[in-house]
Amino acid sequence: MTAPRTREPAKTGGRPPDSGAGSFIRKPSGRGSLVERVRTTILAHRYLFLFFFVFVMYNINFRTINSADTLGASLLPFVILDSHVPWVNAESTLIRPENIVSFMAKGDVLYPAYPIVTPVLVTPLYILPYIAMNLFHIPLDMTDAACFLIVYAMEKLAASIVTAAAVVVFYAGMRRVVRSDVALATALILAFGTGMWSINSQALWQHGTIAFLFAILFFFIVRNEENGDWRNFVALGICSSLLVFARPADLFLALPAFVYAAQNGRKYLGWYLGSAIPVALPFVAYNLMAAGTIFGGYGGLLTEFSFTVQAVSVHMAGVLVSPSRGLLVFTPLVLLAVPGVLMVRSRIASPVLQRTFWCFFIALLLEIFVYSSFNCWWGGTTYGPRFFAGSLPLIFVLSGIALDGIAESRERKGSARPRADAVLLLLIFLVAWSVFVQIVGAFYYPNGNWNDSPPTFTAGTPFAQADTARLWDVRDNQIARTFLAGPIVVNPVMLLSNLGRSGDIVDPATDFAIRLGIAFGDGWSEPGYSNGTPFRLIGDHATLSVQYLRYSIGENACTLTLVASAVDTPKTLDVAVNGEPAGTVRLPAESTEVTIPIRLNPSLRLGNNVIQFHVQDCPQSDSGISTARGCIAVRNLRITRNA
Repeated sequence: MTAPRTREPAKTGGRPPDSGAGSFIRKPSGRGSLVERVRTTILAHRYLFLFFFVFVMYNINFRTINSADTLGASLLPFVILDSHVPWVNAESTLIRPENIVSFMAKGDVLYPAYPIVTPVLVTPLYILPYIAMNLFHIPLDMTDAACFLIVYAMEKLAASIVTAAAVVVFYAGMRRVVRSDVALATALILAFGTGMWSINSQALWQHGTIAFLFAILFFFIVRNEENGDWRNFVALGICSSLLVFARPADLFLALPAFVYAAQNGRKYLGWYLGSAIPVALPFVAYNLMAAGTIFGGYGGLLTEFSFTVQAVSVHMAGVLVSPSRGLLVFTPLVLLAVPGVLMVRSRIASPVLQRTFWCFFIALLLEIFVYSSFNCWWGGTTYGPRFFAGSLPLIFVLSGIALDGIAESRERKGSARPRADAVLLLLIFLVAWSVFVQIVGAFYYPNGNWNDSPPTFTAGTPFAQADTARLWDVRDNQIARTFLAGPIVVNPVMLLSNLGRSGDIVDPATDFAIRLGIAFGDGWSEPGYSNGTPFRLIGDHATLSVQYLRYSIGENACTLTLVASAVDTPKTLDVAVNGEPAGTVRLPAESTEVTIPIRLNPSLRLGNNVIQFHVQDCPQSDSGISTARGCIAVRNLRITRNA
């Protein structure tokens, strides 16, 4: 039996649903006040305003928070545009020792170790940067400073665009299920109170693509309830197929779309499958060619699952309530999904939609079971419950239904009102906590180095042998340690001004990844010139902030070179990096070149490095520069990575 063209709309607490863009806009009479005109303009373009607001918020930390897992996705769009194939030649200048871990070698070809759906989908966003690189003759070479910055920036921009779009599509769907004010509140909580901010928007994780594709599935499901159309099922089929191959571990998130299509009869199920299968075939062929399995690089992970009752129970407790990984700890509002699914029958009129939303909850339970069966249930080097970052829109569909019920209860008079007010206060507290946790993730992580100090997992060993006891340490949990370590401050103006740095004591020959991130701290004078050579005076306890912007797994062995001289009399200079002594030198009054071996942490994972200069027997002035002339004159400073 086929579905009717028009269905009964979802119930929204006794009010008519907002079923289209601008359906609840109040038409101004006459010119109206400025506030009224602004409000009307915003409501008329609500989706555009919401997108740009979320997009800007996602980018105000001015950095990516990437991983070896995302490097392939950040490089492949440039390869596709340049070579027109989704793989990399082993001799490509885009491939460096620090990013080769993101690829699988097969002969002279390197295939991304993770699914290619994400980089393929975001490739259109890279067209303009790629054209600009060609116009300005910027090579596709990761040792080139400009190329590096473009790759670095585009990963963040692409991720934030995809995630902001997911929030907007989610909002558009929720407006067809609950009232507009509740839909907007739910969308904003999803955007800023969950891993959509701290994970999905910060780098090209597969989870961001999954969240986007599921939001589209949800939108077309509720859209079809208003106006049944075969094209809705074509969209559902395409997105379901992309979702499965974007991250096979999340394949259960496509189950509600299949169930919805099946409920609508053979005709619409045919449209669904007829569009899903052709989209899947190219990815199946690619995965078989690259890795010999239909799911590509994920095939080898099947050995890392444990399905014993004990293992699943312990892991399930971890993914839900671990102090450093628990979904309920980082985003406690997901608990609303439980009352939300219980309210489906009373708040949703369509029986087909009711069963589909129940299937949402079943898909969530299956997700929890899958990740609870995985020996690496904590998600590796990450912030919080990364594995559930793709299923967040699903969870908040159900949570939004619960919020709609709570909002309606507050409008009623009688004994139920005080209880509803108490629930509202609790919700405000939980929202504030969730947003705070995401702020820590976006602006502070990975400072504190919680993931690697001490390490949970040693490379080359099975995940089952990991030291997961620390994931349960309440006193040394990831949120607290990261917050107490302080924020990571990135100055984009400094990065751009340092791109071709000259006329200062920083030698342009400095490793570009360091030159882009050097900033003088306390204890340095303004630059001066002697015989046309720039110099700076330093006093005791001068500091230099260094961002090592290349991605690397561990510390980077580097060399600090100074051309310096002591003022008046010889002085002893002690150098420390991140609080650890690096070397001591005796400087004469004549200019002398000094080299000191140092080790820098990668800023993409561990934030800024601070190099401290302590000059013995150097009196201090109020300005931090000892005496008017200073203690040591530095005429050249260079930091290079050791080969």
